[in-house]
Amino acid sequence: MTEKKDTRINDIIEAAISEFLEKGYEKTSMESIAKRAKMSKGGLYHHFKSKLEILFAVNMRFLEPMQEIMDKINNNSSLINGLKQFVSDYLKHWDNHRREISLYFFTMNISYKDEKIMGYYLEFAQEIFSFFEALFIKGQTMGLFKKRNALSHAVAFISCIDGYLAYMLIDTSLSLENSITEIQNIYINDFLINS
Repeated sequence: MTEKKDTRINDIIEAAISEFLEKGYEKTSMESIAKRAKMSKGGLYHHFKSKLEILFAVNMRFLEPMQEIMDKINNNSSLINGLKQFVSDYLKHWDNHRREISLYFFTMNISYKDEKIMGYYLEFAQEIFSFFEALFIKGQTMGLFKKRNALSHAVAFISCIDGYLAYMLIDTSLSLENSITEIQNIYINDFLINS
């Protein structure tokens, strides 16, 4: 991709984020996104075929910090501490971006209408599950974790964390720190051979 094209796509995504958060998805139009991005509607359609495609790109932008948070696991000298830090950093990140959470879940729901976009989500989810499966297998090989199905554990681990995000929106009285501790206990501490 050329630098100019990258800049234009970034402008569109930033404009769409502002529009979606201010007006909501339904009330945002391709025209309003184009206007905010300071481009023609035709120019917008050159980069994105639909508002749903833009919404998917917005969600991918929201998920970019996840890669950074995941990288910290491998940079930690302790696999166990790295996994615990991931739980804490991931939930605290989203706790500081609550408005984006609702847009994230909305995108997941609406993407069921588009096979192509659902395929992207499936691919992304499989990458995440594989990453954590490999970490849990590594922990088993190192003699840290009990022998369990590592992929099932990875799916349950991520599903629990993302499920918590949904409840953050519903119940503002949930204690973030208590939830972090409980998730760490169930999916990390209870998985330890010496637990």
